Amino acid sequence: MTPPLAVKMENLRPVIATEINGVDARFMIDTGSFFDFISPAAAAQFKLPLEDAPPYAYVSGVGGSFVPKIATAKTFTVAGVTAHDAEFLVGNNDLQDGIAGLLGQNLFRIMDVEFDFADGVLRFVKPRHCGHEELAYWATTQPIGEVDLHWTSQSEPSLIGHAAVNGHDIEVLFDTGSPRTILSLRAAKRAGITPESPGVMPAGLTSGFGRNVIKVWSAPVEKFEIGGETIEHTRVLMGDIGLPTELGADMLLGSDFFLAHHVYVAYSQDKLYFTYNGGPVFALNARQPTATAPQPAAMRAPGVSDAPTDAAGFMRRGMAETSRGEFPQAIADLTRACGSDPTDAGCRYERGLAYWRSSQPQPALADFDAAIRLQPDDFEAYLARAELELRRKPASAEDDLDAVDRLAPQQSDLRLILARLYATAGEYAGAVHQFDLWIEYHADDVRMPNALSNRCGAEAAANVDVDRALEDCNAALHLMPKAAPIGATAVTLSNRGLVYLRQGRLEDALADLDTALKLQPEFPLARYERGLVELKKGLQSQGEADLAAARAHAPGLTQRLRSIGLTP
Repeated sequence: MTPPLAVKMENLRPVIATEINGVDARFMIDTGSFFDFISPAAAAQFKLPLEDAPPYAYVSGVGGSFVPKIATAKTFTVAGVTAHDAEFLVGNNDLQDGIAGLLGQNLFRIMDVEFDFADGVLRFVKPRHCGHEELAYWATTQPIGEVDLHWTSQSEPSLIGHAAVNGHDIEVLFDTGSPRTILSLRAAKRAGITPESPGVMPAGLTSGFGRNVIKVWSAPVEKFEIGGETIEHTRVLMGDIGLPTELGADMLLGSDFFLAHHVYVAYSQDKLYFTYNGGPVFALNARQPTATAPQPAAMRAPGVSDAPTDAAGFMRRGMAETSRGEFPQAIADLTRACGSDPTDAGCRYERGLAYWRSSQPQPALADFDAAIRLQPDDFEAYLARAELELRRKPASAEDDLDAVDRLAPQQSDLRLILARLYATAGEYAGAVHQFDLWIEYHADDVRMPNALSNRCGAEAAANVDVDRALEDCNAALHLMPKAAPIGATAVTLSNRGLVYLRQGRLEDALADLDTALKLQPEFPLARYERGLVELKKGLQSQGEADLAAARAHAPGLTQRLRSIGLTP
């Protein structure tokens, strides 16, 4: 058994520390990936040479298929082991939040692996002379769940096992790379659930490495069964996740499941063992236990405890609790960690996030302030403080945004967040600059249509380079995926309408704004813009009516638009 490897849960994503060519990098643990991946922006940031993969080496997953490129690092260090000339597949989409890439099954299947995300620990284990014994060595009185995995090998590494939804058999892929568990639409239909079923609610969009986004719904599930455990009266996400047919999987069993369980993947036996930690499994906003553990097993000798014993351990457990929405427990553990190591800026930042997400802005702000004092180059703390303070103290927030601009890597995905925040602050030229940086390093990212649309809007608001703004809006509409919400299309049409208004093309502006309001009737910006166009066309009554309706729906809109020269 190797020493424990520290795992930090960041918004339901298990992240470990690595080094690329001697420089720190954060990678996500992804048991659903057959190989290690790195994002295009991270490959650029670490200056990794790229080459084309063979055309037959396509990758399939959520959002479609693509042929990746291959990036090579001179050295890659993980778990204290350094590999030379390490190869990564390069995906289309950024992993966000500064995560450089994914660690896949080419790493994990070298030994058995123990996942204890609730306590922030991963271990590699090489069992000896164990035969078919149960390998959940930590279990004392806890019942042990057991799942037979489909035969695994270097060429067939996927962790697929059997489960049931509402009494209907399904195959699940154990996938820590998916933050939330997602059931395929075809399997949901077999279990009697469709998007039109009672209690099913739209839950937005999700994406993987593919070029497309997919719609997901939150669906009530009466019973989910796996390995002797039963979870009743819960909710799971469902969507057309598009898993390769050769996998035969019906569900991505995500890191929400792993957080609620202590899991041992026994490649040596083609089995997976788990014990239930307690609390919700899928419906993480629940506050009551939702799982019934497997039937009791025989008493077992005490195993190794992963309970925290130091500041780093309490911090990792606090981050896991934050991921599950268990904020009082998270704040208690993070407070213990911060008290044990008062110089740890990261601890204050993480506790600030827990306070913020539990609607306690003042202690959150105090922690972000402390994190910045302890580590003045902590751009993530500046970013969090800026977002928290943007409406209350705009000038201070803009100073923090400028600090992030100076400190963050140019290729960072944070540039997209910075662009949004600069635009919210009314600093449209700054927003355009951030969009420029993000677009340069994310050419094939699934979020490109929204980025182009928003750059178009920022350029039109700043009244700079309106010809490029028009090109951006046209490109955004062309690239908009079929699954995109109608609101995204309405926003892009509104942005293009403003461009046409700046150019004096009143008929074109009116056509776009009419269409935007048909798609989204309660859209005050588009209504205000249409009112301006109508007044310029001499349609006095219509223009006054649209302006009045926009002001009634969004009282602060007039002042904001006046600041960019949009007045009747």
